[in-house]
Amino acid sequence: MKSLPRFVLGLALVALTATVAMAADYKFQLLNKTTKYTITGFQTYENGTWSTWSGVTIAPGEETTMNWGANEGKCVVPFRIIYAEIQTEQYQVDWCKLKNIVVTDTDVTYN
Repeated sequence: MKSLPRFVLGLALVALTATVAMAADYKFQLLNKTTKYTITGFQTYENGTWSTWSGVTIAPGEETTMNWGANEGKCVVPFRIIYAEIQTEQYQVDWCKLKNIVVTDTDVTYN
């Protein structure tokens, strides 16, 4: 029996690694860099309905890892952050590329 050349084995390993990376859930960090606003909820909008994510309460200065629990579906989905003290605005990002959502006293940014 012949053994496979090393470069073929290397290509197979790269392909397997890429497949595992592509299968990862959409995870991101939600950072509350406000000085006075507690985040009390997080919602996403799909199929004509707002869905509320469970267990999202982030005090000023804290952060948490958020996870869609899947890696399929639309990449661009509206979201909103819920605060106890102020009215919520709606934002839209590309979840396939997103790493962080940063909330400050004056705005919400993402990268």
